[in-house]
Order: sequence, then structure tokens, then C-alpha cells
Amino acid sequence: MKKIIVILLIIYSVSLSAKKNPYPKINNINEHKAGDFITAQGKSKNKYYKEYPKKIETTYGTIVVKENRSKPDSRFITLPVKKLHSLSENPKEPIFLLYGGPGSSNLREAPFLWLLEEHDIVMVGYRGVDGSVSLQSHEIPEALASEGSPLGQENIKRLTEASLRAYDRYKSEGIDIDAYNMIEVIDDFEDARKALGYNKINLWGFSYGTRVSYLFGLRYPESINRTLIEGVNPPGHFVWEPADIDNLYAYLGEQWKKYPECLAKSPDIVKTIENVLASLTRKYKKITINPDKVKMMLFMMAYTRTGIVQTFDAFVAAEQGDYSGIAFLSMAFDQLPNMPGMYWGDNFAKAFSADFDPNRDYIKDMDPEGSLIGSPMSKLFSIGTFGGWPIKSIPEEYKKMQTSNVPTLMISGSIDISTPPQYSTELLQYLPNGQQIVLIDRGHQDTGALQKDAYHKLVLSFFSNGSVDSDFTDVPIDFTPPKQTFQKMGNLFYKLDRMRLTGLVMKMMQ
Repeated sequence: MKKIIVILLIIYSVSLSAKKNPYPKINNINEHKAGDFITAQGKSKNKYYKEYPKKIETTYGTIVVKENRSKPDSRFITLPVKKLHSLSENPKEPIFLLYGGPGSSNLREAPFLWLLEEHDIVMVGYRGVDGSVSLQSHEIPEALASEGSPLGQENIKRLTEASLRAYDRYKSEGIDIDAYNMIEVIDDFEDARKALGYNKINLWGFSYGTRVSYLFGLRYPESINRTLIEGVNPPGHFVWEPADIDNLYAYLGEQWKKYPECLAKSPDIVKTIENVLASLTRKYKKITINPDKVKMMLFMMAYTRTGIVQTFDAFVAAEQGDYSGIAFLSMAFDQLPNMPGMYWGDNFAKAFSADFDPNRDYIKDMDPEGSLIGSPMSKLFSIGTFGGWPIKSIPEEYKKMQTSNVPTLMISGSIDISTPPQYSTELLQYLPNGQQIVLIDRGHQDTGALQKDAYHKLVLSFFSNGSVDSDFTDVPIDFTPPKQTFQKMGNLFYKLDRMRLTGLVMKMMQ
């Protein structure tokens, strides 16, 4: 144990070593105008793709944009732009990546290098996270780290007050919060396209990035060649609905019953979860188990097949008296508020401005009677109901689905708890040139993780010529517990917690 901890500490200290910022610095922004773009040449390190060069030719750029384009006297801000150069002498249209969030970075070191065979790869930093303005918040995570119910009504009131303090602080720093929305993000990308000299571009969006990609197609259809969106989140769906979550667990429960070895552990896994939650012990050794935190982690851990299997295994063990896995879930939630790379102010600004509905009772609606876990994370939207974060919505035309003629391929996993496949089915009606693929028993983060060759073939063929060509086969979920169970992690975290090292390890796991 001591050797493991020493190794972890060494690795963490190395990860904290200062890295030179490769993006050109603009010293006096007032001497520039919107659209100014300065660049520097460098290399990106390839750590994962042995068949490609260890160092990839890269252009690092900094672009000047208006903070609020609707205000003539708005100040300027800067955003980083990264271009990985194609290996082809005559590359096809570049691929602009749009990662998930909101509240997370859109920059990576050297992703998807297999795309470089025919395309440049471009990443434009998300305003509020990657650029000169940071919507980082200490107020919101401090309020989330509650000993009681983190998203119960009393703590929602504390979160409301915390969000107002963060909002007021941003204002005092001269930040125009109303400008941190998806429409401005889209215009940032359009400005970057022009600055890089591209005629048409491809978009590849993930989760939150799918919403931005779709709206991009409504706003600047002439700029886009093709759009691929994965984990599709069309307008109106930042709020996770309890019925969708219950339907997923009902499906997983039926799949569980197909395997005799599963039935030997529990004749009804959903009932097992209900029973454990209803009779949950409040202590494991000296660790306090918070039922509401466990429910929230039931949602978060279902982003992957592995997480689902680990969770089910932990509840089976708990029904038999071993609560170590459940304790791990409760402890894991405690690390979420201070998750590295999460910009809560950016999350609130972009999510609330897009999907907040003042006519909904988010506390009541997200916890309906008879629901397995409700939709605990969506209760965050009740902050707006209680008069918290002041919300200026984006234009109504971007809050609803509209027809887009952009050639679009949508990829969904059939057990995606965050963006269920019915979302893409709903959007397909508005895409005359749209196509949909649903991969059986894949979660929100699984679509590209299994059958990688088929996945690469699908993506490359679509961006190359618009065809949907893949060799995917169905891979039903396997409920065999992995070697790394939540029970083992719970016991490890108990030891780390006693040594006050839990937070350090969670940071390293991000």
C-alpha cells in the first residue's frame, strides 16, 4: 500500500510540472480588432497511435473575438485555436472537433490521428473555459459539497445563493455573462474558419458539442460540408427526464434476466437496487453513506457499460451485506464538485441560457413518485426557479428543432443514459439529408470504444464521401464483473480517506 501511494504521489507531482503555453500571447488586446489571428508553429505529442509520427505538425493560434457581438462597444477576448496538419498533400475539408460539456475544455493534445490521412484536425477553444476569460467557480462546488442531500430543496437554496455570488463576482471582473452562450461559441468557430482560410469545414460533435454542431448548421449552413454528431443532444434536452432513466434501467433489468448466472445473484436487479436504496445503511466502517449521493452516482456511472456492470455488482454485494461498493459511490460523489477541468460558471451560463423553462417545477418533476432514482442532476435547473443565476435565453429560434439540410450522420448508443437514441430519432425528422445509426448496448461514452476498426471506417467513409459504411456487429452487454470492482475501490478509498489522500487520487483519475 505504501509503495502504491509513493508511486501515485510521484506521478502526480510530475503531472503538475509547468508546461510551456504554445499559443501566441496577445499583450495589448486594445490594439487589435475582431478577427485578428496570430500563429506559431510547433509539434503535438502523439502518445497513443504507434502507426503515426511521434510528433505532429501543429499550428497554434490565438484569435481575437468580440465578447458580445450584439453590443457595438463590447470588449475583445482571445481564444486558442489548434490545427493538426494532415499527412496528405491534398487534404479534404478539415474536421473541427466539438467536445462535450458545457463547462469543459475543447482542446486535446493529439486526438483521432487516423483522421490526418485525409483531413486537418482543428480545435477551437470554448469561450469561458479555454480563452482569456475563465468562468471557473469556487462558490458553486463548495455549495454542492453538502453533508445532507446535495440537491435537496434546502441545499438548492444554498446553491442559488452561491450561483448569485459567482455571477456577481464575474460581473465585478468586467465579464459580460450574457455573452457566454452557444450562439457566441458558434460565431467563434465561424471566425476561426475564416481566419484559417477554409471554404467549407466538417464538424464532429460529441454530447454538448452535438447541440453546437446542429445549431452551427442552422446559422451557417454554407460553411459546412458534413456534420457527424455522436451522443445526440438536440434543443430542449439538457434536462434529463426521469422517465428516460427509468426506461433504461427497466431495459437493463430485462437483459439481466437473460443470464442464469445473473439470476443466481439476483432474480430482479432493479428490485435489488430499490431494496438496497430503501434500507441503506448510513455507515461503512467510518464512511458516511449518503443515499442521495448514491442515486446521483447511479446516473453518472451509467455513462459506460463497465460502469453499469460495476454498479450492479456493488448493489448485489450490498444486498448480501457488503456495502463497500456503495460507500465508494458516495465517496466518489464528494469528489465531483471539485472535478479538475470543470468550469461550473460556464456550465450554468450555457445550459441555462439554452434550456431553462421558468414554468417547470424542477424539484418535483425530477423526483416523481415510483421512479427508481428520478433525475437528480437535473434538479440543478431549479436554481433558476429560486431566483438564482440570472438567465438571458438565447433566441427562441435556436431553442427548438428546425430543418437543416446539412448532410448529417447521427450515432447513438442504445443504452445511453445521457442522450438516449430517441433524441436522434426525434431530430432525424428535421434532417432531410440525415442518417442515423444506433449501436446496440453502447453507453454514452462507449460508441467509439468498442470495435474500433468499424468505428474508424464509419467516420472516415462519412467524412470522405458521405457514405455510411461500417462493419459493426451487435455486442450485448456482459454483466460479468470486471477485476476492478467498486467494492475493491471502496476499501482502497477507505484507506486513502484515513490518510487524507482521496482527493489527490480522484484528481489523478480524471
